[in-house]
Amino acid sequence: MTVTVGKLLSRGDEIRIELGRLVIRPSSGKPVPQDWMDKHSPALLREILHTMGIDAYEYGGYSTGKFGHQKASGVAIQLPSFVDGLDTHAIFNAELNRDRTTKAGAKGSDLPKGHFRIGKRSHLYRFWQSTGLPTPKRLSSLHDYLGNLRGILFVADLVVGQTKRLDTASLRPLAITFAEVHNAFQPDNYRTISGQPAGNCRTKVPDKVSAPDQQNQGLQGNQTTGTENHGKTVISKDGYTAVNESAPSRKPPQEQSVEEWLADYSSPSGDNS
Repeated sequence: MTVTVGKLLSRGDEIRIELGRLVIRPSSGKPVPQDWMDKHSPALLREILHTMGIDAYEYGGYSTGKFGHQKASGVAIQLPSFVDGLDTHAIFNAELNRDRTTKAGAKGSDLPKGHFRIGKRSHLYRFWQSTGLPTPKRLSSLHDYLGNLRGILFVADLVVGQTKRLDTASLRPLAITFAEVHNAFQPDNYRTISGQPAGNCRTKVPDKVSAPDQQNQGLQGNQTTGTENHGKTVISKDGYTAVNESAPSRKPPQEQSVEEWLADYSSPSGDNS
């Protein structure tokens, strides 16, 4: 059986994208295992983006150099489209030389390849702050942490007149609320479930990143690419169910039929005592 957003919603699960990562809150109250999320998140995210007509971008690496007609020094972050893989990028201004003399080199000399300097007013610093990732104590070491952007989806506007360059000022983590997901996939019964009129949910990604109010169970990069972010349970076919050590006589999920697993999954967490 294939896991789809519609099937999860029909079970009463809450699905949203928070700080660029998929978050699922099962109606059973049981936590979603990370290995299940790692396996199914990409397909679920693509299904959400396709249904809502949204494109998003994922981290693909970075380089330093001089860019544009003015050959301005900066950092180019590769951000290929998550949906179709098209090459897109964002270029941030940054200094590539030393601001003072040290044992490593004289003031004004080139920094090592891949190293750069930014200030707290720079777009790159503001972008990093928007991700919710920890900020290194020394901004000069930010190059060592850029890999933590993996596993986060971003949205941005294209620079006017260009097809591959993203506007750095608009670059931010993707955020889609449960209400928006539900209204996109089940608009007819959204009024009954939420008590709100169908159509009140925004279908565009909000401009502001919602503050993380729980731990994320979604795609994780090298960070905690966030517990926005994310119990351990056992994967079974297309769904997930919590391990209950107090009931050793129960058949392990791996040995259950799909029907047995669905019955177990649908039962409230308190019924396992």
